[in-house]
Amino acid sequence: MKAVIHAYCLMSNHYHLIVETPEGNLSQIMQHINSGYAAYFNAVHNRVGPLMQGRYKSVLAEKDAYALELSRYVYLNPVRAGAARDIEEYKWSSCRAYLGMEERPS
Repeated sequence: MKAVIHAYCLMSNHYHLIVETPEGNLSQIMQHINSGYAAYFNAVHNRVGPLMQGRYKSVLAEKDAYALELSRYVYLNPVRAGAARDIEEYKWSSCRAYLGMEERPS
C-alpha cells in the first residue's frame, strides 16, 4: 500500500489530508489510517469503539492551482474554527514543516 501525504491538519473532531494514491487505492489507505488511529487512541485513552463518524469525503485535485487552494483550506481550518490565531502557531498540522519552521517527518 503506497500513499504520499502532502498536507494534513488534525482538528478536535475531524482531520484533513491531502493524499496522493498512485495505486488508486484510496479506500484501503483511509481504512488503514482510520482503523490504526482508532486502535492507538482507544488504547491510550482506555476506550472502545469507532472514533470517526461516517465515511470520508474525497475530492479529486488534478490541477496544481486547485491543489494549492486545497492546501490553503486545510491549513486555514484551525484559524477559521478559532483553534489558532494564525497558521504558524497551530502545531497539529504539516504547515509548520511546510514553512520550514520545523523538521519534516521522513
